[in-house]
Amino acid sequence: MPPASRATALELLNTRLRPALQAVLAAEVAAGNRVSDAGVDWPDPGSVHVTLRDHFGDRHANETVAFSLCDDPHYWHADYSTVDTPRHLLIC
Repeated sequence: MPPASRATALELLNTRLRPALQAVLAAEVAAGNRVSDAGVDWPDPGSVHVTLRDHFGDRHANETVAFSLCDDPHYWHADYSTVDTPRHLLIC
């Protein structure tokens, strides 16, 4: 990501991403994974989606975050999503 995009993504992740996914993201980044993209209003209006560079290094699911294995080369390998709406996604 270009530096301007990094600043925008960081602001988005710190202010709009649900705390449960912030915790998963922090654990992944601490383990060496990196954010490659972030955006809003997909898959739902008001949602946040974050794409990580590498596959998840660990399982982080809990009562507010669900894990799903997609493993489709046209889309992504796996994701964590919030269980409430708008649904926020952390994708690898």
